[in-house]
Amino acid sequence: MMDDERPMTHQESQAKWLQDGSNLVKRNAFFMKRALDEDNLREALRFSAAMLGELRTSLLTPQKYFELYMQAFDELRHLEIFFKEEHSKGRSYADLYELVQHAGNVLPRLYLLCTVGSCFIRSKEAHAKDILKDLVEMCKGVQHPTRGLFLRSYLCQVSRGLLPDTGSEYEGEGGNISDALEFLLLNFTEMNKLWVRMQHQGSGKDRDRKEGERQQLADLVGKNLTYISQLEGLDFKLYKETVQGRMMEQVVSCKDEIAQQYLMQCIIQGFPDEFHLGTLTTLLSSLPELQSGVKVHLIVASLLDRLTRFAASDASVVNQFNSVDAFGQFLSAAQRISEQHESMHAADIASMYIALVKFVGAVYPDQLDSVDRVLQSCCTALKEHSSLQEDRTEKQIVSLLTALLTAHEPVTVLGLATYPEVMGLLKPEAQKSMAVKIIQAILKVNTEISEPAQVEILLDFIKPLITDIPGVEVDEEDFQEEQDLVARLMHRLRSSDPAQHFAMLYTAWERLSVGGVRRLRHTIPPIAFAALHIARQKAEAGSGQPSAQEVLQFVHRCAAQLGDAGENAEMALQLFLTAAYSASEHAKSELIAYEFFEQAFLLFEESIPDSAAERTALASIVGALHGCRIFSAESRSTLVHKATGYSAKLLRKGDQCRAVLACSHLHWQDGNDDEEEAAERRETAPQKAAADNGDSAAGHDDAEDNGPSNVWQPPVRDGDQVMVCLKRALKIAHAAQQQLAIALRQSDTLPAALFVEILNHYLYYFDQGLTLITSTVLQNLLELVSNEMANDNCQKDEGLVAFYNATLSHISLQKALPNKAVLYEDIQI
Repeated sequence: MMDDERPMTHQESQAKWLQDGSNLVKRNAFFMKRALDEDNLREALRFSAAMLGELRTSLLTPQKYFELYMQAFDELRHLEIFFKEEHSKGRSYADLYELVQHAGNVLPRLYLLCTVGSCFIRSKEAHAKDILKDLVEMCKGVQHPTRGLFLRSYLCQVSRGLLPDTGSEYEGEGGNISDALEFLLLNFTEMNKLWVRMQHQGSGKDRDRKEGERQQLADLVGKNLTYISQLEGLDFKLYKETVQGRMMEQVVSCKDEIAQQYLMQCIIQGFPDEFHLGTLTTLLSSLPELQSGVKVHLIVASLLDRLTRFAASDASVVNQFNSVDAFGQFLSAAQRISEQHESMHAADIASMYIALVKFVGAVYPDQLDSVDRVLQSCCTALKEHSSLQEDRTEKQIVSLLTALLTAHEPVTVLGLATYPEVMGLLKPEAQKSMAVKIIQAILKVNTEISEPAQVEILLDFIKPLITDIPGVEVDEEDFQEEQDLVARLMHRLRSSDPAQHFAMLYTAWERLSVGGVRRLRHTIPPIAFAALHIARQKAEAGSGQPSAQEVLQFVHRCAAQLGDAGENAEMALQLFLTAAYSASEHAKSELIAYEFFEQAFLLFEESIPDSAAERTALASIVGALHGCRIFSAESRSTLVHKATGYSAKLLRKGDQCRAVLACSHLHWQDGNDDEEEAAERRETAPQKAAADNGDSAAGHDDAEDNGPSNVWQPPVRDGDQVMVCLKRALKIAHAAQQQLAIALRQSDTLPAALFVEILNHYLYYFDQGLTLITSTVLQNLLELVSNEMANDNCQKDEGLVAFYNATLSHISLQKALPNKAVLYEDIQI
């Protein structure tokens, strides 16, 4: 078969029929306008009837028919203008109204009648109510669904502005608001019947296509309701007694799913909120009578959303909601709908309750018992539903539970009796997702959990995040994000009462400790640091439970638990060191601080995995030990000796050198306290420690003689030991230089960098007044470093050159300062 002989597709056929009809409309319109120009009314009416006769086609789909209709509609405007001109010449509209009724076919005749009728009403030669009633009745002569709908749509269009509405120029003898309502309601009823009839024409196999075509025509029917809602004379009394009953009767009696779905939405969106609130009983009672295929949940949700916005816009209307028991009516309606519409999907039921939850949150924000009733009703409706376990349903349940967290205080919502019951409807994975949302909601509004009972409830809800779920695999990235949320949540456990705060942290620690090794590194540190905050509070507040020592013992357990996990050793070491500083700074307990350092040293020796981690850990140890001022000379000497000894165990010479330089500061503490303040702290510390421990004065004396001092010690200033460290660092740097030379790696700039760092340390102690570092010693070191930096390879290292130049600039700056000039006068650079 040749290409030009192949059968046309449906789209091609439609395009051809539309083109043929359009051409005939244009042709007849041309002759109509030429007759109008010649003032030949009969010929004009003949060609206009022929033009409108093209609308009698049954071949076009509604979409294509609409295009042809709009073309004819535009041409009818010319005829309307001519009718007005004829009237101005003395011809009455009554004659024209009679004349156009001689058109041969019904459809063209009625279009012409509507056109003349609009002019007739506008002229006020006839009463508007009589013409409108005549036209709406005569339009019953066209019963073809598509043609009838467009004809009545045209009638509605041309009569707009001509209705005898209250305040209208056509009110009075032309009618009143009741006549206007009668016209629109009758037109709506007939249009809806035609619209429903479309579904039952043709074969059943075209059902989907016909449903799609009907959806395209929905706005034609809804236009009547829009015009009704816009009438100035429509008040609540008229709406309740006349309009709503007629509309709902038509909606329910048509027994068509598409029509009921669309028209209910039109009614809800088209009329004022006050009308819906005043007729809520009638509106809700009709919902169970709708067809089973109607998505009633969307209708309920739409109505609830509308009234929710109404309540949010004006707080004074809440009394109106109470007077009609809006909540009780909606809850009962939701229950009836879920019971009577057995085929309704569980997700749709849940979405209906989501809207109800939002409604309660807006109208009754303080009535949590109402929220609990909603949850109970929802749980009852969903519990045994066949589609409960489907993903779509679970998403809606999660949305329901999340909506509550958004509308109310999250922690308060979690205390509702039915909330966990609804959450229990979810599968484990969905419960995990919900747990994440719970934490996010709490963090978003900065909720503080201030009671131990709330902690227990909260941990029950987030259990899927703090324990493993059998059979559920967890993506590593998702796992990290989840545990980070749990960690942030621990910082929301707060109370002005230290004892209560500590109890909450202890409860959380007990529950989180069983979560497995992977979780400990995320969940234990925030608990421990929160406990250290309590220790600082206790130090400031004085007596009371728990004591600072008790809190630190708890932190010790947390850190030890991390250390025992193996892979968390570095984090455990940092926690031990932080706690040691807190024991020194806040608890003023040498014994506890010493214990923390011993545990940190043990972890360093046994569990730090590689040289890089050792370097970082040793730097932390030195920093923490340098800040502690509680140790007696003997205890401090032991700890410093251990820390210094670790530097020799580092693998790389560069790391050893830098570690020894850091250890030099352990022999030279900063002395920021003036002498009076230092003396005062030394005098008051024993008494404060005794008060904290409940000891007697005599008992404290014994402790002072035989045990830890628990007294702030003056800063350590041991120049000899500082020089030992500095000289050892130089020795290590020279050894590193020789090793590189032997390995023929002269290109490496590591030794030079070490020498510059050593120079900076010498300069620091020189500036601090360490007399063992003289100008001569410093000058010799400067010459050594200068020789090292003269190497071509060093000059290529921009970072090293910048470091060295900054050091020299520092010396120049010191020489220029009045209070430093004498000290640096012999230094030449």
